[in-house]
Amino acid sequence: MAHVLFPLFGLLLTAAPTQAPAKVDPPAVALKKTCDKGVAADCLTVAGMHARGEGVAKDLEKASGFYKKACELNLAPACLELAGILRTGPKKDVPKAIILLQKACDGGVADGCAQLGGMYQAGKETEKHLGHAAESFDRACQGGIVASCGALGAMLFEGVPMAKDPARAAVLLQKACEGGYGESCTPLALMLRTGQGVAKDPAKALALFRKSCEAGGTAACYEYALSLQRGEGVAKDGAKAIELFAKGCEAGEPRSCHGIGLAHKDGSGAAKDAAHAAEEFKKSCDGGVGPGCYELALATAAGRGVRADLARAMFLHRDACTKGDPRGCVELGQLFKNGRGVATNVSQAAALFKESCDKGSIDGCGRLAAMLEAGETIPRDLAQATVLYKHDCDAGVAEECYNLARQYLRSDTRDVAQAAKYNKQACDGGIGAACHEVGLLYETGTTVPRDPAKALAFFQQACAAKHEPACEKAKRMKR
Repeated sequence: MAHVLFPLFGLLLTAAPTQAPAKVDPPAVALKKTCDKGVAADCLTVAGMHARGEGVAKDLEKASGFYKKACELNLAPACLELAGILRTGPKKDVPKAIILLQKACDGGVADGCAQLGGMYQAGKETEKHLGHAAESFDRACQGGIVASCGALGAMLFEGVPMAKDPARAAVLLQKACEGGYGESCTPLALMLRTGQGVAKDPAKALALFRKSCEAGGTAACYEYALSLQRGEGVAKDGAKAIELFAKGCEAGEPRSCHGIGLAHKDGSGAAKDAAHAAEEFKKSCDGGVGPGCYELALATAAGRGVRADLARAMFLHRDACTKGDPRGCVELGQLFKNGRGVATNVSQAAALFKESCDKGSIDGCGRLAAMLEAGETIPRDLAQATVLYKHDCDAGVAEECYNLARQYLRSDTRDVAQAAKYNKQACDGGIGAACHEVGLLYETGTTVPRDPAKALAFFQQACAAKHEPACEKAKRMKR
């Protein structure tokens, strides 16, 4: 047996040695090779490695090269990444970034659409174009970017640049709010509070304001504080409202500063303090809040909490009107009309009343109507005066219903039935002279069946409103 074992042992000793393993390329090198062969996904991967410094030295220029190749191979996410480098990197090229974002958006990358929308809306990196912004936000929203749904919803709610569409705005804002984009919860809550585009639901609106406020939304805190201050849908709590206003004001929400100012002016939830009120009104005015400028103007004109300065007050009233509070234009117009603190200028007064009227001030419309009817200081225009009186009457201003009724009693536009209609409205609103006119109709049987009892009732109503001629009529009728 020994002669058989030895040769076998020798064979084992002389077997061929094992070969060394084949050399393996590092990941970045391997990916570059496949990228060079046209594998777009590998170009994107190696680009990301160079961009972040993962496994290789960080090198934005190399990353850009690989992103560019992947983008040219129609890999849309690569176009998005390259656009980001061109927007913020050392070799900034915004026009090229916009082209790449558009390619990414067209390739189905929703974030590319969202970024384009933001750029066109802001107008800082490229020319502002709200139409392009809305179109991009729409595509991004459809791609699942809830912030873009919210941005488009806000544009539809405001009617810029498209026609207002509160119903669609509400759907988009709700989608964004429920999707975690807190900024959309506040405008949605405002719609729920007023019933614009959605069923009115003050309780749900309040809950959204509170939720957004607790999440750090300063605009929501302002609205929630207003509700607490006024007791709208919640128990009145002036102290809590002031706390929220203070928090918002410190965080840069100027409307909250205005809220603190009103509280200190009126002593609502805070101690009356004219100086503190004026200080807060100034903060809100400086922050672009028209009502803050208006309140500061009133305080400055009266020397309430600040040094009296009528010239400064006039400037602030102008500022208030420019910043969206037409009361500023009305006050300034009255100063020009009366020549208080400035040379009388009725044309300027009329122009300011018109400006305030165009911005929604019922008071401004009424003052302009009176000047147009009188025709003493500006050309008379009875037709336009009638239009303005009707505008204010329809808005619920009883005195202007009476003025409108008078227009229908003029010889050139006489319409006793219309006059009776508007006098009745004015009477219901407490205008004694209007009740007297309605009483005369029933006394004489003009446009209505003659009815002395009703006539007496209207005369007595007019008398209760301190209209002396009606008091005399009532006395005579009761004899």
